[in-house]
Amino acid sequence: MQALATLLPLCLFLVLAVVADLRLRRIPNLVNLAGFAAGICFACARSGTAGLTSSLLGSLLGLSILLVPFLAHMVGGGDVKFLAAAGAIVGLRCLWWSFVLGAFLGGLFALAAMLHRHRSFAGTYRALVLLVSGAWRIGDDVPPSQVVRIPYAVPLSIGLLVTTGFLTLARGA
Repeated sequence: MQALATLLPLCLFLVLAVVADLRLRRIPNLVNLAGFAAGICFACARSGTAGLTSSLLGSLLGLSILLVPFLAHMVGGGDVKFLAAAGAIVGLRCLWWSFVLGAFLGGLFALAAMLHRHRSFAGTYRALVLLVSGAWRIGDDVPPSQVVRIPYAVPLSIGLLVTTGFLTLARGA
């Protein structure tokens, strides 16, 4: 029953966020706020003060993980708020490993998007060399059609579902 109390609000939040990110190319504040509020409410109902503490610490961890990439213009603000809201739902224990898996998958998604954009391994290699050299910042003169963007809520959501499902079900067994 406790697994359902974690996975149900998480799944609802992730579906809303992924659909919004795919359709709108952004995650609205209302979706993130609803996820955060659901996480706090369910955590308090499940575990009282301990649940509230874990939920708030998970949210703080989610915020802090993506804050520096946001300030470096590597992710959008909706992604930061998304991970903070997800942290409120899954708590401190699950969020770190969820992010690690989601970031790994995000890297694979980005690599696939770069291969699609450049249509060759050589072009993708040149882009990766620029990325490693620190020339990853997008200048104002670059047309939007040349920028490779991925809906980061998708790989993060997969990481959240897999890790939280595994940890929640393993804890219940």
